[in-house]
Amino acid sequence: MSESEKQEQANTRNALNTLSTWGQNPNIDGGENITFSLARQGWYPIDAFLAAGDCTIYTASGNRGILHGQAPGDTGEPVAYFLDLNSSPVNANQVNFVFTADLNTGLVTLSGPFPGLNSVLEFKLEFLKEFLSEGGRSLLFYSEHTSDNAGYVIDFTLISSS
Repeated sequence: MSESEKQEQANTRNALNTLSTWGQNPNIDGGENITFSLARQGWYPIDAFLAAGDCTIYTASGNRGILHGQAPGDTGEPVAYFLDLNSSPVNANQVNFVFTADLNTGLVTLSGPFPGLNSVLEFKLEFLKEFLSEGGRSLLFYSEHTSDNAGYVIDFTLISSS
């Protein structure tokens, strides 16, 4: 394994540890809750989507734990938006789904009735960058390994309470 690969793995572990700390105490560093936003790009524009939700729900498990999306019907329930390119004007079809991020393994799982796709999509997190702003602190990841050969970019944000 190259030195750069070792450094990438260390950076990812550190970022997953940070997410675990946020999950255990979302009020840390003036935070209030944890949200995510992601973009998926597949082989054809029709199976691309944008998604977002609240993933403040934390379950202690293993060394780091698991983040979960809000339950159906709750504010912040994960939702994906698919563009219907055959309509004019273009419509966005909304699909609610179940979100989990296993911080022990770095595996994100999305489960739902995704049009034209498998009902379960998974990808492994690889840390990219951290951002700080007045609105909160964000950790940006991209997909290392995926279940569907698509590309994913996901941002987790510790939303500031002020």
